[in-house]
Amino acid sequence: MKIAPMLMSVVTASFTVLPLTLSCHAEEAKIPFEKGVKTEVQIARPSRVKGGDFDDKTQVVTPKIKLTNTTTQQAYMGYKATLWMFNEHLNQRGTYQIALIHDFEVTLPPRQTMESVGASLTQQYDDTGYKFGFKYDGWALQVTDSKGAIVLTKSTLPSLEKMAQQLKTTLKLDQCYDRKWKPCPEPRF
Repeated sequence: MKIAPMLMSVVTASFTVLPLTLSCHAEEAKIPFEKGVKTEVQIARPSRVKGGDFDDKTQVVTPKIKLTNTTTQQAYMGYKATLWMFNEHLNQRGTYQIALIHDFEVTLPPRQTMESVGASLTQQYDDTGYKFGFKYDGWALQVTDSKGAIVLTKSTLPSLEKMAQQLKTTLKLDQCYDRKWKPCPEPRF
């Protein structure tokens, strides 16, 4: 019995492996941040503590920011956010003071949620008879992409949303501002 020799051929293939890259820069984002991310700012209900001179009160406020990426394919990485909380003077209405600045990084893969909780803010004020001190009045939130371009500005005051370009450079911690957000001295009595 004769066995026929088997013919074998060898196939040689070469593969080039290309690195997988996920690009998340704002200019390459197919869905703008403002439309692809649901933004919620919650200010913990102010708690009050009795006591002190002149029937003054102590107010404790804590900010919580929740960002939800509603897209299925778009990631938002390398973004930065800043939250400003401001108080209004009780005796001199229209005079605001920046009470808290909370900076945090934004990293949002598709269909994910992130939360950032700022430091608790405690302030003392009087709301009976002679008024003194500042009381919590609102907030402003701004998000920038990895190149520093503003992609979102939200605030409880429309005037702050209109001055989105100046927010970062204008609002300083513990500084007082008038109704047009120009620096002014702290009220003295």
